[in-house]
Amino acid sequence: MAEEHKYDHDSVQELLTWAKETLKNQAYPQGEFLINKATKVLDCASYLSSMIQMISRNWENPTFYPTVDQLREFKAKVEQ
Repeated sequence: MAEEHKYDHDSVQELLTWAKETLKNQAYPQGEFLINKATKVLDCASYLSSMIQMISRNWENPTFYPTVDQLREFKAKVEQ
């Protein structure tokens, strides 16, 4: 997936827009959600809210690129 390694403004804003819309529309799984064998989200609304806040403030810092990738992985799993 070529999109996975893009951290430019437009790519990150597109991801944040998706997260905000998903949160607003409550279009996320209810209850526990397994993203991968090492990551289980207990509350998707809280997860999305915290990811939006973290990425919105820090997306330009390469230290936070793994956080952007985590949200991308969540999005991919939800859309499956």
